[in-house]
Amino acid sequence: MDYVLIPSLNSSLPTSEVWEIWSSPSPSIAQALEDFLSVLDESVRLRVQHIPHNHPVGPGFARVAVLFSGGIDCTVLAYLAHKHLPLSEPIDLLNVAFENPRTLRAASKPSGKSKKVRPSSDEAEQESPEHGRPTYDVPDRLTGREEVEELRRCCPERTWNFVEIDVPYEECQRERPHVQNLMYPNQTVMDLSLALALFFASRGIGHVTNSDGVSTPYTSQARVLLSGLGSDELLGGYSRHRKAFGRDGWQGLVEELQLDLTRLPSRNLGRDDRVISSNGKETRYPFLSLSVVSFLAKLPVETKVNPLLEEGRGDKMLLRMLAAKMGLVLASRRKKRAMQFGSRSARMEGGDADRKGDAIL
Repeated sequence: MDYVLIPSLNSSLPTSEVWEIWSSPSPSIAQALEDFLSVLDESVRLRVQHIPHNHPVGPGFARVAVLFSGGIDCTVLAYLAHKHLPLSEPIDLLNVAFENPRTLRAASKPSGKSKKVRPSSDEAEQESPEHGRPTYDVPDRLTGREEVEELRRCCPERTWNFVEIDVPYEECQRERPHVQNLMYPNQTVMDLSLALALFFASRGIGHVTNSDGVSTPYTSQARVLLSGLGSDELLGGYSRHRKAFGRDGWQGLVEELQLDLTRLPSRNLGRDDRVISSNGKETRYPFLSLSVVSFLAKLPVETKVNPLLEEGRGDKMLLRMLAAKMGLVLASRRKKRAMQFGSRSARMEGGDADRKGDAIL
C-alpha cells in the first residue's frame, strides 16, 4: 500500500526585504495568483460534483454546506462552490454560536466607563439580553452576516441559506461527554472547544432569516461539508507564524510552517473527522487536496505570506489577493480569529480563563 508523504516546503529565502504591492503585483505574484485560482477552483469542483441527491428530501434543499464563520477561507470556498453547483440548489452556510456564561457575566458588570458604540464584528463582545444584544451575537455570527451579504452581492442568483446555529449552555454541557469521547485521543482544552464548535455546526440544526426579518427553524440536509482547514498552515495565517518570523526571520517562518503542515493529520484531521462524521456528514477539505498542497509547498515563502506587512494583509497574502481579485473585498481584509473564540465555545466558566489551550482535560 502506498502512502502520501507530507511534502517539504520550498526552503529558499528572499535575499532582500519584500514589499508586495496589491494593486500592482510583480509578475511572479501575478502568475502565482492565476495558478492558485486554477488549482483551488479545480479542487473545489472535484469535491462538490457528483454528490448523490437525497431524494426523500425533495428539491430546493442543499446538497453542500460550508462551515462558515465569515472568515476569508470559508468565504472563498463558498464562492468557488457556487461556480460548480446548479443555480437551482441553495448552499447552506453553517454558522455556530454558543451561550457563554463567562462572557455574559463579564458584559453585565458595570465598567465605570462610558458606553461604547456598537462594536464591529471584529471587536464584538457577547452581551447579555438585558443590555440590548442577543446572547448569540458572537463575533463569528456578526462576520458571518456581513460575509453572506457580500456573497449575495457577488452571486445574486444563488440562494444562500445562512443557518444560525445557537447552542444553549445547558445543551453544550449535556453533549460534552459525548464530544470528548469522539475527539479522543485528543484531550486538551483547545481540542474540546474546537470539537464542540464542529459537533454543533455539523449537526446543522438552527434557523434562517428571510429578507423580511422573519426567522424560521431550519435543519441542513447537506451531507457534504466544506472546510477551510489547511489554509492557515499552508499560507501563514496563525499569529505564531508572525512570532516565528520575529524571532528567527524567514528561516524561522519556513520551519514553523513545515511543523504545522507535518502535524496537521494527528492534530486536526482525525479529531475533526470523528466529530463531524458522528452526525452523518462528510467533511471535504479543498485546501488539503494533493494538488493544492503540492502547488503551495513549491512556492517561495514570500509569495504566500509577508509578515513585514500588517496583520490582515501580510498573513495569507496570496489568498487575500485572490479574494480581492474575486470581488470578495470584505473577506480579503478579514483578520484571523480562532474558531473557538469567534463562536465563544472556549472558556465558558470563570476558572477557564486561566487554563491554557494545551492543558489536559
